[in-house]
Amino acid sequence: MEGSYADFLAHSLEWIRHSGWVGAVWFVVLFSGTSFLFLPASFLTVGAGAIYGFWIAVPLVTAASTLGAAASFLTSRYLARKWIMRKMGQDARMQALEKAVGSEGWKFILISRISPIVPHTFVSYAAGLTQIGFWRFLFASFLGFIPMSAAYSYVGALLGSAVRSSASLTPHDPVTWTLYILGLIATIVVIAWSGIAASRVWKAWVTTREERKASSTPDDPELPREASARDSTPA
Repeated sequence: MEGSYADFLAHSLEWIRHSGWVGAVWFVVLFSGTSFLFLPASFLTVGAGAIYGFWIAVPLVTAASTLGAAASFLTSRYLARKWIMRKMGQDARMQALEKAVGSEGWKFILISRISPIVPHTFVSYAAGLTQIGFWRFLFASFLGFIPMSAAYSYVGALLGSAVRSSASLTPHDPVTWTLYILGLIATIVVIAWSGIAASRVWKAWVTTREERKASSTPDDPELPREASARDSTPA
């Protein structure tokens, strides 16, 4: 199954490469669909960088990621809310995400997008079950997707340049390759740092949450608010 999916993505990227603006539109649709269906999309991000170059791939991938997140959010909130709550409502991760988004709102969305401490699609579906507004969710997602889109697109652009150079299509001098390598190292450092920083924020929130939960009483007004937030759908 994984091999078939990888082959499908590879053939799709090859078709996209030769299809101009139609290929770009299909890329957005394909990327959004993979995000919506919990399928990995990092291969597509790298492929976009190889095909379009860094400066076109970044906005293209960011827009596609945001569109996929919006589809997941709206499905969770309006189209399949009861089904999702029945299937995922008992999942500990989903419950934790609901509470995190419910209390931190757009700030948690932004942090989770900058570094995938949990799957992006999981965050989108969980957010749809909370009280966060759609446009606030969308804007935080859009901003948060930019750094990782840039990082993976840069890797793809570098690989694409290497392939074209090996085929003598765009030869580069040693200085250019040195700059490419330094950029790649910086990209890896940024990805690693953002992952560590986001993980620390998440762990700090969980720890604080557990401490508040342990010290709360049945009369704590926060508890009924959380229950009602999960069971109600905003207008």
